[in-house]
Amino acid sequence: MPLRIATLLLLAAVAGAEGWPFGGGQGPFSARDLWNLGLVGAKASDADKPPPANTPPSGRRQVRLEPGVGNEGPERLRIELLYPGGPAEKAGLQTGDVVVGAGSKRFKEGSLEQLAKALLKAEASPKGELTLLVERGGKGKAEKVVVTLPPGGREAGKPTEGKGRRALLDGALKWLADRQQEDGGYVETLSGKNGAVVQAALAGLAWLGAGSDLESGPYSANVRLAAAWVGKNVRDLDGEIPGREPGGPSWNQSNWGVAHAAIFLGELHARTPDRQVLDDLTWCAQRLVDTQEKSGGWAHGPGGKNALGYLELNIVTGLALSGLGCAKRNGFAVPEDTLQRAEAYLEASSGGGGVGYSDQPGQKGSGNIGRTAGCWLGYQALGLGKAKFAKSMESFAKREAGNVLGGHASLMQHVLLAGVAAPALGSAARKDFWESCEPSFVLARAPDGSFQPRPWHETIGMGSNSDVSFGEVWTTAAWAIVLASEKTKDGVVGYPVWTGE
Repeated sequence: MPLRIATLLLLAAVAGAEGWPFGGGQGPFSARDLWNLGLVGAKASDADKPPPANTPPSGRRQVRLEPGVGNEGPERLRIELLYPGGPAEKAGLQTGDVVVGAGSKRFKEGSLEQLAKALLKAEASPKGELTLLVERGGKGKAEKVVVTLPPGGREAGKPTEGKGRRALLDGALKWLADRQQEDGGYVETLSGKNGAVVQAALAGLAWLGAGSDLESGPYSANVRLAAAWVGKNVRDLDGEIPGREPGGPSWNQSNWGVAHAAIFLGELHARTPDRQVLDDLTWCAQRLVDTQEKSGGWAHGPGGKNALGYLELNIVTGLALSGLGCAKRNGFAVPEDTLQRAEAYLEASSGGGGVGYSDQPGQKGSGNIGRTAGCWLGYQALGLGKAKFAKSMESFAKREAGNVLGGHASLMQHVLLAGVAAPALGSAARKDFWESCEPSFVLARAPDGSFQPRPWHETIGMGSNSDVSFGEVWTTAAWAIVLASEKTKDGVVGYPVWTGE
């Protein structure tokens, strides 16, 4: 999500007394962009660089891309935070310790993939023991530290399949339910109420895809609360977020909340029809029609260019089309002119089927999987999957399904959209997605069932990570939706409206 300074609230309150998960400072900009070490229950920085500073309060930053931050990562991990009472703390690891290997072997060509494999092997073993090589006190000699993980059985070795996948999904769903507030929403973090609408909608989608709805399933009460909260609060976003000030930038980012709300409410009403849900969905759809820019694309929200000087961005265009498609599947008549202008704009901004950032100079023709997957999903939901441009996007998305880590802005936005699209694109795309994303997925896990964000090439260059600023609900819900994106025999029903089934 984009940064909005005035509503970056309560990050310190989210952090625990011991600093978990993001640093535990005394202000809203205390979050730190750290590597999560999976079920070990620790977060770390690159020991060969100074510790990362707190998230800066400005959205205007110089981007310096860091090469080679995919599944490689640092070769020496300096522990910065410990999950209270977690496996790392119980094993005697301390902040300042430097992890230089896993499974009795030093890291070679980065730590992430090797550590992820060692974690899966240890969790699937009878004793759950993971051996880490640790340097202490500034000494170069490494000693062995055995961390005992909760044994997950043989299925834990395959976390993207069968029982292993379902167990991780169930843990994330429970974590989301435990943190849902009594009114159905979540604590406001990035973008204030707008961001909270996104989080509640995504949590609702996670429960929905896993088999709960308004009437049945273990999280039906949570779904009802989320739907009521989203429907009520999505209508207030323009009042919460002012538009363009005279001569100044627009801080209105309401299209994010409206689009995510429409996707959630559209899937929900198709599953369990409800008059209030349909009324709220119809409002969201009409709002998306009304906020389409003259160019045919969508911006963060209405009101003109933002503080960074640009208007449209196609990650929002994809979400808006997805929201409109989910509404259309429930009877909303999307104006033909809206679709024609959107397609002309997307084609002008794209190259070879890959959806570019926008149609502006320097921003078009450079497609990536997140934007393309989002727009392709929108076309699928709209029933336009056989259109010529949809087929071009489909071909690009199939080729690039494994290139999630090469995106821009929010890594989790690309994980979410590519992860939902991949199984709908076919078994080859699904395989490519998970081969690329499994190390990040394994390392994102925390002992409490949540999923944590990670640094990547852009956030290291900027010194700030919007996924960190948005918080644990965002990353946990996004990974849960990816896990729930395929219909399986264990009760997962997926997202047939969004994917156009």
